[in-house]
Amino acid sequence: MTVKEFSQALRRGLGSAIVELKKCENKAAYCDIVLRCCLRDISYDWQVEGTKGYYLYSAICALGEKAYFERAIIDKFLSRCENGLLLQLTDILLGYVKDGSTFAKDAFRAKYEYFFAKKGRLVKRRIDEGFQWENVACHLFIIDGFSAFKRYAMDLGELLNRYPNSSNVLYYDSFIAEAEDIFGKKRPKAYIDKMYEKSDAIKALVETIKSDEFSRKQYQENFKEERVTVEMFVRAARETASREIGHYGLVMGLRRPFMKNASDADILELAHTALREKDETVKGLLLRIFLSSAIWVRPFPLGVDLLLEYARSSNEILYESALGLLGDFKDKRIHDLAMWLLKTKGIKSFAFVLLKKNYKKSDDPIIEEAIKKTSSISQRIQSDIVDVYSRHRSANALPILFRVYHKGVCSHCRYNIIKAMRYCRVLPEEILEECLYDSYEDTRRFAKRFIARNQNNAR
Repeated sequence: MTVKEFSQALRRGLGSAIVELKKCENKAAYCDIVLRCCLRDISYDWQVEGTKGYYLYSAICALGEKAYFERAIIDKFLSRCENGLLLQLTDILLGYVKDGSTFAKDAFRAKYEYFFAKKGRLVKRRIDEGFQWENVACHLFIIDGFSAFKRYAMDLGELLNRYPNSSNVLYYDSFIAEAEDIFGKKRPKAYIDKMYEKSDAIKALVETIKSDEFSRKQYQENFKEERVTVEMFVRAARETASREIGHYGLVMGLRRPFMKNASDADILELAHTALREKDETVKGLLLRIFLSSAIWVRPFPLGVDLLLEYARSSNEILYESALGLLGDFKDKRIHDLAMWLLKTKGIKSFAFVLLKKNYKKSDDPIIEEAIKKTSSISQRIQSDIVDVYSRHRSANALPILFRVYHKGVCSHCRYNIIKAMRYCRVLPEEILEECLYDSYEDTRRFAKRFIARNQNNAR
């Protein structure tokens, strides 16, 4: 493995990087690369993947240079960091804590005191210090025990009592649940109940939590009562199009309550409204509402003919929406369109979504040729490839899945690529061994179970 290959594998969280560190003789050549990755957030999306902190600590241990890294990691942890990086550094330092480092434990305590000293004047932008403080506090529950829980509850309550507006920047929803996981359900509740009458701080905390819960319930009830209409969708789509907003929040925010209660007549009305619309951006936004989700599948009810026409539009939103809807239908014309797109526009053309129901084994060489042309494969393409090869078994899928495994940006999707390899019965032994050290926890668990099962079957 070259230094460049190692760097790319490490940033993507591939187990091959850890395997390389374990077996290589010149470990010093990799120290700076590992340190650079430790000091910047290398997750694709930490809210989905989790952080790569555990993985990076595994790299540090494989290098055998824990002291070399610890001071730099602590210094960065104690500085102002964006959320993803702070969480990554937290998970690295937890490795040090579990191995008995007093420096790492003291770093958590110092970071807590930094947030506390701000007296509620916490930043809430890309750096969300309220969120970070709660995260640090919850880890101190493990390091310092129940006294850390009592301290955080009291500190929050005092700030809420003295500065009521600090409720906008403080986080107090998750720490009790975290404490219940660590100390059991009864102990945190018993402490809060006991101190409610004795401490103005705890009383302020409890009343703030109750007030927030009541406000959320009221909002949910009001939202349930509001019936989403086709006219509301049209207004939202026009507003989005006129502002040239780069996201679809105004429209997609209405989708769930509409689809949850929509009758067949409502679905037809929305479909016909979309087709009659002259503005292509508005049309694309309205069609987007029909895209399948994890909660429902309501296929576009007016067939594929016009969708095939829209799939050749130069309007990006209309083009993407039409292709997304066509993926729900099986039709030779859709398959032919997918092949044409792959050959002429490559993998960024949304062609793979069309193959969910229209894939043929003869497509493998064309897919492989398209996949080979890119050095970084997006999360969307990873997901679409998973959809194809977890529905259609192919003995020739390995070169495609192997490439996506190595070049994909999202470690969660990489886990699904591994499962697609297994489904297609092309999962190589060396990949399975690498997966024992992957940055994504579910991948490590999968590999461990699969290897154990193979060993039991071999006996």
